[in-house]
Amino acid sequence: MRGDGYTASPHAIGRSGQESAQEAERVRGVLHDVREAFAEAGRPMGHDQYGAELEKRYPSMRDGVLAAFDAYIDELDGTGKALHVSAATYQAADHPKA
Repeated sequence: MRGDGYTASPHAIGRSGQESAQEAERVRGVLHDVREAFAEAGRPMGHDQYGAELEKRYPSMRDGVLAAFDAYIDELDGTGKALHVSAATYQAADHPKA
């Protein structure tokens, strides 16, 4: 969109949205691998006092890691969708219907 010294490229904005969506898919794959690793490892704590303490905290630590991945994926998805909408908005402004 051109006017008043500001230029926006709908194509570049759309491409950035696609990149965000692709990164979300990549991170979903990493999250899948992390979930599998947690499942395979079970509860790998030792049988001493330190292992006992970790055993108590392990579920919340594991859940925190998984929640951080989910939050990051949500951010990437949201950014991709918002950029898609922005690209469409700028495209419509550049090519208004008569």
